[in-house]
Amino acid sequence: MVKNKKSKYFMIIAVLVGLVCALILCVQRHEVEIHSRTIEQAADYDAVVRMARNDGYDMEAMFAACRQAGITSFTLYDATLNKLAQRGDISVVTRLGSQLYYPQLGITDHTYDYYVIGKPQRENDPYFAEVLSDLQVRLGAGNAKDLSNGAYRIAGVRGVMPELGDVNLGILSADAAVINQHGFYVVLRPVNYGDPVPAQVDHFFARAQAVKRASGIMFVGKDVLGYTPLATAEHRMLQHTAKRMQQEKLPFYMIEATTQLQYEPQDGMYELADLLQYHTVRGYAMSKDELDKIQPGEASMRYYISDLERNVRFNLYPLYKKPLHGKNLTETNLDYIHTVSQKLQARGYTLGRASVMPPYYPDRLLLAAVAAAACCGFVLVLNLLVPLADRYNYMLSALGILFGCGGAAIAKGSLFLQVMALGCAVAAPVAAMLIILDYWRQRPIRQKRGYRYVLRDSILGVSAAVALAFIGGLYIAGMLGNIRFFMEFDVYRGVKLTFVLPLLLVAVGYLRRFPLYGHSLATPQEGKQFIRDFLQLPVRMSTLIIVAILGVFAYVFVGRSGHTAGVPVPGMEVAMRRFLENILYARPREKEFLIGHPAFFIMVGALYRRWPQLLHFFCRDCGNDRRRFAGRNVCTYSYASYDVCNSRD
Repeated sequence: MVKNKKSKYFMIIAVLVGLVCALILCVQRHEVEIHSRTIEQAADYDAVVRMARNDGYDMEAMFAACRQAGITSFTLYDATLNKLAQRGDISVVTRLGSQLYYPQLGITDHTYDYYVIGKPQRENDPYFAEVLSDLQVRLGAGNAKDLSNGAYRIAGVRGVMPELGDVNLGILSADAAVINQHGFYVVLRPVNYGDPVPAQVDHFFARAQAVKRASGIMFVGKDVLGYTPLATAEHRMLQHTAKRMQQEKLPFYMIEATTQLQYEPQDGMYELADLLQYHTVRGYAMSKDELDKIQPGEASMRYYISDLERNVRFNLYPLYKKPLHGKNLTETNLDYIHTVSQKLQARGYTLGRASVMPPYYPDRLLLAAVAAAACCGFVLVLNLLVPLADRYNYMLSALGILFGCGGAAIAKGSLFLQVMALGCAVAAPVAAMLIILDYWRQRPIRQKRGYRYVLRDSILGVSAAVALAFIGGLYIAGMLGNIRFFMEFDVYRGVKLTFVLPLLLVAVGYLRRFPLYGHSLATPQEGKQFIRDFLQLPVRMSTLIIVAILGVFAYVFVGRSGHTAGVPVPGMEVAMRRFLENILYARPREKEFLIGHPAFFIMVGALYRRWPQLLHFFCRDCGNDRRRFAGRNVCTYSYASYDVCNSRD
């Protein structure tokens, strides 16, 4: 065997130094995250008002019930003529109607298609002036004119119904004032202008200045405010929007995508977030159709888990369309929101204006040290697979250190960090399993041992595997601990590869240590001979059944990884998840405690109790001559990342 003890010691020391630096980075990122624990709970103001009024609540009772449920904010959308007319805040009459039925209004200019009528001049009207201003901005000054007289507030409007009635006007400060007066924040939800210019963006922010307690902006539609498809003006307009948002200290609220990765797409959103230096808040909003398909308990858990696991700090709640469980509609909706509020507060979160994470980036020197140490770790794992001489290890380690330090100092964007994270996610569990394999290979088991020894050494072994694999997790947490990964503008790539590649590498490492049917992979020639002999093994029906079962497990194992579309989660498993989430502080992953933990115990039991060979690379009876087998077998599986089940026949 190649003598490489000195270089191995060097690589181990480098990994330990990198671990210390990674721990420092993890502490720093923990401080950032721990100070961002205020969650904003919001609902659509107009929808809540309609619901409460239909259930017989007055405004004071409605606000009190919402406050008791944990709602801290209401969202305000752009007003429309139809919405205001339905609420009774304005009236819209046609030209003919104004002449035949409302001559008392005193309208003398009959060149307009419709007339917007506010309250009489002797009464206070908080809406008319803003509606007229918004109509002029949206339609043009020539298509909306103030025709007020001494008795009535009147505006003439040119346009065609029904489209005119649905034109988005603007946020009404009068509604915001009512919300603020009752102690709630306002989340502004504007729609972009058709071909925006700076004056239109300024018009919106002039209105926003009248809102005393605006917590943030969440844009509605396919693009953000100020976005224009004109390439010559796009960046300039988004810069103008970002400047005004910074002046008003309004963060950008972004709804996460249905896949739970990144965000629901809007044109210009990522450039605007970059211009704002990621002064953003991640929000979760379930669709109304999805809400109607699930029970309130499941809806509450989805919001609660989103806040715990994905740095969501803004919950936007849809409302059920029908009452459930003998309650009225208001009680039905506020109860499931109240459940979320209770769970969050029990976990130490506070309710209020959403926390905005600072633009944190790890220290360059520490990041370089972690990356360089990770490269030394990759060389160490390579030696666990294929031992190399000291001089080659030193050369590879030096190249790795240069790559890690240079990448951390020079590389732009997230590609370098993603590559390093993928390497750590693969290398750490492979190293853990191969080290454990070496340990068991050096322990002679000459007779059966009792179950208490099986239990003791299984616990110690699985603890050691977790500790070794956890080093890789700390490296990843340290390197990916910046605001872009916190808020998922950048995401970890290669989840499915992370599940598959360690299994293959551990299998290769096993075959280099233990002969399988008289062959190992110690040399390329033995590897070729092993493949030829393996392909010539007779296949029995039992073998096909085992392979089919393992294929189904592999499909579920890989298909259920990541957030992309794959194998659906059965209802029974969802119920089990919710049960564990309610009784435990943190829910363990199914691949760990349902597959990984039992398999590790079976591994030690098979070794100590000398049980028959159960599985050995997908088959048991592929060869009739049992004497050709070297006395060991392996069954790969997942523990945290991946483990190995080893038994002797």
